[in-house]
Amino acid sequence: MSFADELQRFGLLLPKGRPTVVLAGTAEEIDRLYPTVDAALRQRAEYRLVLAAAGGVDGLRKRYPHEIVLPVPHSVFMQHWQRRLDAVLLIGPTWLARSGPAGFLDNSQLTTSSMLATMLPPPLALSRKSSFTGTFLIDLFGGRRIASLDGLAERLEKPRTIICLGNGPSSEDQRLADFGDAALFRVNWNWRGRGWMTGPGVVFTADPDLPGPEARPVIVFPTAAVGRPILSRHIRAMRPPSAGYAFLDEFDPSLTDLSGPMIPTNGALMIAIAAALKPERIVVAGMDLYQHPDGRYPGDAEALGGYSREHSAEIDLDLIRTALRGFAGETIILSDNLREALAAC
Repeated sequence: MSFADELQRFGLLLPKGRPTVVLAGTAEEIDRLYPTVDAALRQRAEYRLVLAAAGGVDGLRKRYPHEIVLPVPHSVFMQHWQRRLDAVLLIGPTWLARSGPAGFLDNSQLTTSSMLATMLPPPLALSRKSSFTGTFLIDLFGGRRIASLDGLAERLEKPRTIICLGNGPSSEDQRLADFGDAALFRVNWNWRGRGWMTGPGVVFTADPDLPGPEARPVIVFPTAAVGRPILSRHIRAMRPPSAGYAFLDEFDPSLTDLSGPMIPTNGALMIAIAAALKPERIVVAGMDLYQHPDGRYPGDAEALGGYSREHSAEIDLDLIRTALRGFAGETIILSDNLREALAAC
C-alpha cells in the first residue's frame, strides 16, 4: 500500500465530489455486488461510487480503472472518512457497520439494482456543498489559461495534422508512425510507461493524476468545476501546466452541453476540438468504444470493459459524428469499432 493510500485511511487526500455510495469489502465481495450497484447508479446519476477495499487496492484498481478505489479507513477515522467523501450510503459486511453520517446496508441484503436505486434520497434531499471556487493560486501559478478555440489554435501554431489518440488497444497501431510531424492529442495519463507516443502536445483529462516531471503539455478539462481542484493539486506538487490549460465549458461557442450528469468522454471531446481547429488531416486511433477484443487498454485484458456511468456510446457517437460532418479535411480512422459505428448511422 502506498503512502498516499495510508493517508487516505486517515481520511486525508480524499477525492471531493458529489454525494457518494460506498461499496466496501474484500475484492471478492466487491466483484460480486459491483454489477448490481453499477446498474442502480446508472438510474441515479447524481451519485458517484467509491470502492473501499478491505485489503490490497492494486487488483481492484486494475479491474475498475474508471472507478475511485480507496482502502477501507482505520476504524477510529470512519466517521471523518465518510464526511469527507460526502457518503450517503455504505454497503458492506457487518463488521463495517460502524456509526457515521452514512446509512449502512449489509451486503447480504442487497438483492436488486431497483431496490438500491429506490433507497437513495432524491436530489432535493441531498446535502449541498459549495463547489471549489478558489482561483487565486491557479491564476498566479497555473500557467497560461486558454480561453477560446482561437487561443488554443494559436498556442498549437495551427497544426496541419492532428493525431487523436484514445487509450484503447488500437492506440498502438503501427501506422501512426507514418505521421511523425503531427500534433499529438492524448487522453488522461494511463498511456505513460508504454513507451509509445508519450510526448503529447495536449492532454484531455478529468483525472487527478499528476503529469510526469518531464511532461508539460496543454491540459484541457471538460469543465472548470472538474479542472480547478485538479489544477490546484498540480500547483501544490509544483507541476503546473506551464504550456497552458483550458476549460471546455467556458469556450464560446460551446461544442456541446457539459452541464448534465452524462457528458461525452474526453476522447470524444478531443476529436470534436481537433475538427474545430480545422487542420488538413485528423488521424484517430485508440477510440475502440470499450469493445475491443483485446481488452480495454493495450496489453490489459483484466480491466472491465464498457462505458462508465457518466458516459455512453450514443453520446460519444453523436458528438463525433457531428464534428466530423462539419470537418472539411481528411479523416483517417484506425479504430475499426469507431469507423464501423459511424458508418452504420
